[in-house]
Amino acid sequence: MLHRSALAIALAPLFAHSFNSVAADTTLSDIVVTAARTEQKVSDALGDISVITQDQIQKAGQTTLVQLLAMQPGVQIVQNGGTGKSADIFIRGANATHTLVLIDGLRVSSATTGTTALENIPLDQIERVEILRGPASSLYGADAIGGVIQIFTKSGKGKPRLNASVGLGTYGSSSATAGIAGRVENTSFSVQAGASSTNGVSAIANKTLRNYNPDDDGYNNRNVSLKLAQHFTENHELGIQGWLNEGTNHYDGGTTSPAANPTNRFDYYGNRRQTLISVYSKNQFTENWMSNFSVGQSEDNLESFSPNTANTLKVRSLIKTTQTQYSWQNDITTDLGLFTLGSERREQKVEGTTKFAKDERNIQSYLLGWQYKLGSHQFQANSRLDQNSQFGDKTTGSLGYAYQINPQWRAHALYGTAFNAPTFNQLYSPLQGRYIGNPNLKPEEAENGEIGLQFSQGGQRISAIYYKNKVDNLIITPSVGTTTPPINVNKADLKGLTLSYNGSWDRTQVYGNADFLRAEDADTGNWLPRRAREHGALGLTQTWGDWQFGSEIESSGHRFDDTANALRLSGYTLLNVFTNYRINQDWSVNARVNNLFDREYELAKDYGTFGTNLFVTLRYSPAL
Repeated sequence: MLHRSALAIALAPLFAHSFNSVAADTTLSDIVVTAARTEQKVSDALGDISVITQDQIQKAGQTTLVQLLAMQPGVQIVQNGGTGKSADIFIRGANATHTLVLIDGLRVSSATTGTTALENIPLDQIERVEILRGPASSLYGADAIGGVIQIFTKSGKGKPRLNASVGLGTYGSSSATAGIAGRVENTSFSVQAGASSTNGVSAIANKTLRNYNPDDDGYNNRNVSLKLAQHFTENHELGIQGWLNEGTNHYDGGTTSPAANPTNRFDYYGNRRQTLISVYSKNQFTENWMSNFSVGQSEDNLESFSPNTANTLKVRSLIKTTQTQYSWQNDITTDLGLFTLGSERREQKVEGTTKFAKDERNIQSYLLGWQYKLGSHQFQANSRLDQNSQFGDKTTGSLGYAYQINPQWRAHALYGTAFNAPTFNQLYSPLQGRYIGNPNLKPEEAENGEIGLQFSQGGQRISAIYYKNKVDNLIITPSVGTTTPPINVNKADLKGLTLSYNGSWDRTQVYGNADFLRAEDADTGNWLPRRAREHGALGLTQTWGDWQFGSEIESSGHRFDDTANALRLSGYTLLNVFTNYRINQDWSVNARVNNLFDREYELAKDYGTFGTNLFVTLRYSPAL
């Protein structure tokens, strides 16, 4: 009850004033591509979408992508022990495996866990993030039951410019980045590199657990990205892009209690490397026909180091996912609307020290889309066929309608189906201290409906969206060490209301959002683990000359850490503050304090979180 009241108080200004966001400043002129796979204004997008720009990322001063996403509408975050530790993202209450993550249009995910290591992706490589809430399998295929997060890395435009930054903070945190980007005649390019590290906190906070180790569990990251494009004419472009990101993460583990072995604890750690490379050709063949063709490959490579049973030797384990991806999309403009026709192929392969009964699969996909505006009426329809070599064909579809009531008010309705493919772990895992796979698993299926109302005027935007998502064939994974395979049993009901607001007046900017969610097991009525029924965020900034001051509140109701709802996680309210000072046209400094009042809280049972922490960044970034 306390945190529900705190949330209500924090969000009260949304309905009393008019403001514009720093951390989620989605203006009506922003161009997005994720909502329909084609460029369109946010005001024309039928899906529930928001945009985070590079400028907003820098001014808000967050140091990790996980921190940034935690403040967004419809998103709840769980992280197991601080910076660099595994993180789960729940969009509209759907499972972590129900969020599709794309980087520059490609998947960089693990085919064994079914998730993307967002905790390993550095903010300094990011130019823009688009978040699409709601099922999107009819656009992107498997895994998009809850939504899609698409990350765009930095690209070159304008006169070539250098950029650099250095940062220092508490908990032994530091970062450094450098790059150059721009365009010379018909060639655009961007090269960016960076590194960061932190001493962190103990990943396990509960001293009574056998895997508790009192040392700090640090994390460091090294990354580099490259984009190069040749613009033969304004209508024809050929490009290549590459991205490499490597992180070393220390965590707690053990087979003996702290009392039995209090000092000689093994240092568990892992090295995760994510890579992506692709070549694309973008061609406006005629006035009405735009073609996009790309070929790319991504890898998710995880090495883990743990002791043998005698705790005397270091044992290495490896799991690697390689995905080769082909895509050809054609956008054709006619008097009857914009038609999108496309074909995709994805070839997945898993290898490592764990041997699976099957270690590869192919997915051939065909998609069709249609967008049409007629006066105050707007329509969008999408259909997709995914042919998976493991479980056969799956067809999904969506249909959306919007009505512009007047220049300020707009209403929409959307219906869509989606599915989630079983992972290699769930299908073929051998019994090696975990569980045995079930090759007969069926895909999880979802059916979603939503209605929304938006108000937009003079840079102000208010949105209210009610949704209901029913998930069938939910895959239940047994406890570690059992011989029971995963099975399709449960059904989940996900329904809720998302309120969001962006606006500005004079020198003041504010954004806010509130989510009222019921994510439940349809058979038992129990809450799905680690999802609160109330969650919200509020941000306020004030500008005076070259100074900008801001504050953020994130508030969450209580959650449960288990399916039986026996392990309760208390709600929490956190206050963060930040300031920016523009030294001159090229130089600026940012300081950010998270968890100002040093609140103790848990995102996952027994896992540590940061107390009050400070990070200061000096940045060189010449204006365009």
